[in-house]
Amino acid sequence: MKFDKYFVNGFDNFLITTFLVVIVYIIIYLSINKKIEAFNKTRPNRAVSIPFVSSAVRVAYFLLSFVIIAYQILPFRPVLDLMMDASGILAICVTFAARESFSNYIAGFLLTIHKPFIIGDKISIQDPKIKGTVKDITFRHTTIESENGNIVTVPNSIMNTVAVEDISKEKKTTRKKKDSVTR
Repeated sequence: MKFDKYFVNGFDNFLITTFLVVIVYIIIYLSINKKIEAFNKTRPNRAVSIPFVSSAVRVAYFLLSFVIIAYQILPFRPVLDLMMDASGILAICVTFAARESFSNYIAGFLLTIHKPFIIGDKISIQDPKIKGTVKDITFRHTTIESENGNIVTVPNSIMNTVAVEDISKEKKTTRKKKDSVTR
């Protein structure tokens, strides 16, 4: 074909590769959505902002798919090589500039895995003196409704480093001990 000179392995292979990349992208997209729905159904009281993670994975895979497809087009190769070099330098700069935000996301990820407290628990934080009910846990921050009704947003990096007393768990364990003693 007359288009073959613009593609690495010919136009036919370009179409096949593009088709396969799009199919794999759709399969991954649908499987992520199913996993999120299943997670939210099995743990409604522990729901966390999972859509953020799924969106980040979708965007990352979309960009990867775009690069795989565009890299097969010969005129785009020098531009993509330059973009890859620049993206490495940009990633280093962004990492240094946003390390506090990244620490919040990592702490949020750890909080969702270890679950020292869940939505609806009454907690008390010592360093910034806060006592109230957990209303939301996202990957960036935890929202607490204080005892006087104010909404307090605490970054997860703080929630991961300060002492957090889960008052509701303390009462639950106390009740279990009383029940076992009376039986």
